[in-house]
Amino acid sequence: MTEAELAQVIEASKQTVLRAIQSNLPGEQHASVEDVAQETYLRYFLAFRNKQALQGDDLQRWLYVAARNECRRAARKNRREGFALFRFDWTFRKSSLAIPDSAAIESESGEFAESKARVRLHVDRMPEPFREATLLRLKGMKMAEIARSLGISAGTVKSRLARGREWLARYTNANANEEGRI
Repeated sequence: MTEAELAQVIEASKQTVLRAIQSNLPGEQHASVEDVAQETYLRYFLAFRNKQALQGDDLQRWLYVAARNECRRAARKNRREGFALFRFDWTFRKSSLAIPDSAAIESESGEFAESKARVRLHVDRMPEPFREATLLRLKGMKMAEIARSLGISAGTVKSRLARGREWLARYTNANANEEGRI
């Protein structure tokens, strides 16, 4: 399957895939729509890259079922990571919205300062697009301000923040397990 053929498949079936996602993806996971759609088309490409591509109703049915299954996978993943996301979100709220720089961290003492330092360390290790949006949000900027500042849509800001929280939850959960805190 060539890139042009895949583009034709996407154009011919995007309404079907979006309908399947809308019907099967839980509302609290609206930030995952793009990921689910991409995974659906990736599965199609991998399944038919060396075979005859599907056409018409067969294509629509295959992609609908694949999108439905991707929604179910995303929901299971969200349930698995839900506790970690809640725990890290609570840590952010506990440590205030503004993440201090290193000098401000050194001037504080106790568990609160240690928590802020840990949050700052994890945010600094975050992949660039997520880190940038997260830092601006933690400085108190609104979604629209972040979107204007970065030159992206508000939906992209929401998606980057959601993915940033997921990344932080996974990363901090893995570190906590390694250190024996959980």
